[in-house]
Amino acid sequence: MKFEQLDINTTLLNNAVACGYTDTTPIQDQVMPLLRAGSDVLACAPTGTGKTAAFLLPIMNELLGSTDIADTKALILAPTRELALQIGLEVEKYARDTAIRYALVIGGESIDDQLYLINRGVDLIVATPGRLHQLLDEQLIDLRALQFLVIDECDRMLDLGFITTIRKIVHKLPNKRQTALFSATLQEETELLARELLRKPIKVEVKAAPLDMALINQTVYYVDKQNKMNLLLHILKEEAVPSALIFVRTRADAEKVADALLKAGLDAAALHGDLEQVDRQHIFKDFMNNRIALLVATDVAARGIDIPTLTYVFNYELPNEPETYLHRIGRTGRANKTGFAISLCSNAELRFLKPIKALIGKKKFTTIEQHAFSYAPREKGTPRNSASFKGNIRNKTCDITQSEDLL
Repeated sequence: MKFEQLDINTTLLNNAVACGYTDTTPIQDQVMPLLRAGSDVLACAPTGTGKTAAFLLPIMNELLGSTDIADTKALILAPTRELALQIGLEVEKYARDTAIRYALVIGGESIDDQLYLINRGVDLIVATPGRLHQLLDEQLIDLRALQFLVIDECDRMLDLGFITTIRKIVHKLPNKRQTALFSATLQEETELLARELLRKPIKVEVKAAPLDMALINQTVYYVDKQNKMNLLLHILKEEAVPSALIFVRTRADAEKVADALLKAGLDAAALHGDLEQVDRQHIFKDFMNNRIALLVATDVAARGIDIPTLTYVFNYELPNEPETYLHRIGRTGRANKTGFAISLCSNAELRFLKPIKALIGKKKFTTIEQHAFSYAPREKGTPRNSASFKGNIRNKTCDITQSEDLL
């Protein structure tokens, strides 16, 4: 179905279309009518299938039809601060030019600021369990008028040990409400929780679409470790990369790479676990809103990032596990759009590259051995000069001057 055909508030619909939505996804086709009909829903849907819009748009449509703006009517629970922030950003986009007001209730930020917003009156709260339970337990917020509850990524909630906290939160909510539970997998514990919290739920399952390797152009550059930054800068310049997620192994590496990019005059920031929560959230939000072009991140810090329009992913350092590589490159090549996954492989990292190619298939990679900063190693069984390079992946002439002190 085309998004323009959805029978929802016109402003809400226009905002969704402005975000780039054209056709509804399978999870949206199945869940949105059920939520609009007032049913409780148990949905199995992996990240990247459009589930956030599947629950936000119907709920926000109902909020716009309400005349009572004094009480909070909708609550979205997310397992991590990053995911809560990402959902909050979606709320902001859909709610533009409407009367909907929302608050983000998560740890690591000022309780006073959050309470100030809530006390002014909000229609919707996006929260993590720990902070929300604290506010409820101290009777600092009142959710007795709540009509809609969404528990997102329930399997991760359970993995993180939030089951008891969720039960305590739900105990303080009205019994008469509509509840939706979303999970990437339907484990026995998830279904038991659904039976406990939901009333006559309708079960929806959407299988994860396999990663479409045809949409992701995977390129491996062989390069000495000391020349990685020079090569990265050259590719960013020659390909006119608008934005990119750059993966590294450690927190220290994230800072070093981001600093080198900044010294080269590029708009970059590091995202890792050593940052204060408020700083992580500001960086994350700026990248999501295209105010930061290049985000250098560790795998842990980047776990909550889901940007369907992201075109470039760089493996500045290859991961130890091939499954981690799949997770990284899966951030691009989405929504039927071509993506680029570019890996910079030093001689010491060949041991990581081999199992990655074994998992995906060597023919899926363009291997570039000869370029301005090459040392041209050779894997056993790999033809010499499998691809040549005179500047970048489109074989433009290289005119960058090597810098010895960037990294």
